[in-house]
Amino acid sequence: MINFFREEKYEEGMRPEDKIVLGSLGAGAVATLIGIVLYMLQLTQIGGSIIILGLITSILPYGVISFMKNRAIREVEDEFPQFLQDLAESKRGGMTMIQAFESSKNTDYGRLDSEIEQIYNELTWGIPFPEVMERFSKRMEDSSVIQESISILLQSFRSGGDITKTIESIAEDSADLKEVIQEKNAKIKQQIFIMYIIYFLFLGISVGLYMMLAQLLGLGDPGEGALQNTEIIGGQQIDYCGGDIFFAQPLCAIAEIFGFVPGDLESFASERAQEYRYGAMAYYKSLLFTMIMVQGMCTGAVAGQIGEGSPTAGIKHALIMIPIAFVVFMYMVGFAGI
Repeated sequence: MINFFREEKYEEGMRPEDKIVLGSLGAGAVATLIGIVLYMLQLTQIGGSIIILGLITSILPYGVISFMKNRAIREVEDEFPQFLQDLAESKRGGMTMIQAFESSKNTDYGRLDSEIEQIYNELTWGIPFPEVMERFSKRMEDSSVIQESISILLQSFRSGGDITKTIESIAEDSADLKEVIQEKNAKIKQQIFIMYIIYFLFLGISVGLYMMLAQLLGLGDPGEGALQNTEIIGGQQIDYCGGDIFFAQPLCAIAEIFGFVPGDLESFASERAQEYRYGAMAYYKSLLFTMIMVQGMCTGAVAGQIGEGSPTAGIKHALIMIPIAFVVFMYMVGFAGI
């Protein structure tokens, strides 16, 4: 398990998560370059697939690590109020601070256990309590809840206040905050569920739209071959994948990569392509496919921002939405008419 709570000052070397991210970026860059070379050598499907794999390799590890870090912080914050309450109980029973932490060390607080043990060890080594808590605060720099709690605790300790009452007060405030967060999360889950419904509704509309276009334009139907791969726009005959529409060329390439047109198709200008309107088919399939994938990534990012305060935390939502949308689209649309 990756330790997300480190002190740069006392733990030299690059973080394990940073090594993973940099390694994935390097591997992704190499794979992308190889894919570009293969693509330029006319190995369209293989090269395109490797390019996509390279991009996924570059981005996915960072998203997964960010999600794991956010979850680790949330787990620590969930256990923190109970830990403070137990610490206050120990202090009220007459224990010293070291004894109170020793007692807490033997209690299960989940991911917070390792931090409590480290605090206890540092106290037994003779490190002053304020410095120990400041180091703990630095390790928890991504948690505003713990940062504020430790700040109040240290101010009380330095001013000579009743540390036990201060801990109890912080514990109560943290517990109240936890309840508010739980209520907020319950409402947020409803919003995220609605976002899932909207995304899959968008997927259904896209599939239905292509089926309608296929019927209207005769995509993949030799009986409508007279329409061919061209449209009359502004009095000129425009070819979808013949270079007439610049922004259509990436879509035509996507169609070849994902097999939206027959793999043995020599050219979009061939007689067979004209008869079955494969150029128009490639354009519309790829356009809808791209829209669905981009919508999935954006919806996942928004869900992550709403649910956990970070777009990268939405990787888990994107990993649910996009694969389902991909399978449905490929089954319903991807192989249709070829």
